[in-house]
Amino acid sequence: MRSSRYLRLLAVCTVFLYSCSKNTDDLTPPNPSASLPTLSTAATTSIGSASAISGGTITSDGGAAVTARGVVWDINSNPTLATASKTIDGTGTGSFTSYITGLQPNTIYYVRAYATNQKGTAYGETRSFVTLPAPGIPGDNDPLNLGNPTNAIASISFPENYLKDNGYYKLAYSQSRGTAVWVAWHLQSDDLGSTPRQDDFRPDTNLPPGWYQVQSYSYSGSGFDRGHNCPSADRTSTVPANSSTFLMTNMIPQAPTFNQGPWAGLESFIRGTLVGGSNEAYIVMGNFGQGGYNSSNTLFNTIDAGRVTVPAKVWKVILIIPKGNNDLARINSTAVVLAVDMPNDNRLYTTSGSNDWRNYITSVNSLEAEANASGVPLNLFQAIADTVRPILKAKIYP
Repeated sequence: MRSSRYLRLLAVCTVFLYSCSKNTDDLTPPNPSASLPTLSTAATTSIGSASAISGGTITSDGGAAVTARGVVWDINSNPTLATASKTIDGTGTGSFTSYITGLQPNTIYYVRAYATNQKGTAYGETRSFVTLPAPGIPGDNDPLNLGNPTNAIASISFPENYLKDNGYYKLAYSQSRGTAVWVAWHLQSDDLGSTPRQDDFRPDTNLPPGWYQVQSYSYSGSGFDRGHNCPSADRTSTVPANSSTFLMTNMIPQAPTFNQGPWAGLESFIRGTLVGGSNEAYIVMGNFGQGGYNSSNTLFNTIDAGRVTVPAKVWKVILIIPKGNNDLARINSTAVVLAVDMPNDNRLYTTSGSNDWRNYITSVNSLEAEANASGVPLNLFQAIADTVRPILKAKIYP
């Protein structure tokens, strides 16, 4: 019996040793000719105040298995695994998605993909993005404090009246037109500073998935300006604020003499005369109709291969009150209202005619009637008291 137990133990040990030896032989030896992986960084999407989505694509493992991949991000422009936050998103080649969390609102971040093999870690190109401001409770200074002009809804079920928050202004977007129906923002001296114009025109990657994103070059060769709705000069307090105005969802095809002449003059008049240092403004700008005349005085209905509609009319409504708190309760019949309704026609203006917007002053009532006849259900000042609203809508600026 005793010798039998020894024999069984010897057999187990022999099997164990043989098994260990076999597994060691099966290990893939290092590849002395391996190189670093090749990869690219995906565009950043779904940007919020505290999160975003990125990722990358690994096109070559460099001759050795990719054992780790993901993205690194930081407020510094050269994030690395040693210095930055990271995600870990599997192994191997191909595309991967990375969910970035724990971000600070209203902050510029730099992100790039990484991939590690036995040779080391390689990085994709660096991309930057700006997180949105922290969400707030609608109220004083909210662009929609006076009401939602077309009752837009933040749902893909309403693609022609899609409510979107771009952080420093809000808008209703039309998927089929490739432009906003209207853009609303609040303006006071606190929004103005020394930040230079960023000129970083770019597609709005936060449109719903599958929607066409108008590109920075979509207006090229069209003879129309990339006309701001919320002006760059109304958002000069910080770089993120100014940069937000160059999203293409904030642009419309605008006749050059119109944009650079009376429209620019109106924007300056609002900032310098109506608002100044002591007042605040609620501003809504929009458009309707189809067909405008470009720099060659030629009529175009669309540009960008039909994906962007050229509006026939462009309008703006401004309500001015003294700076203060509890704005809705303070709005009465003495509030200043300025409304203009202008053809998008290069033949009608000159770049030197900065005051010619005065030729197109109208009332909110008249503007709404024309917009509704063109298919835009415009209804301004909905949140203002019933006893005051009709008076303000009938006003014509002197």
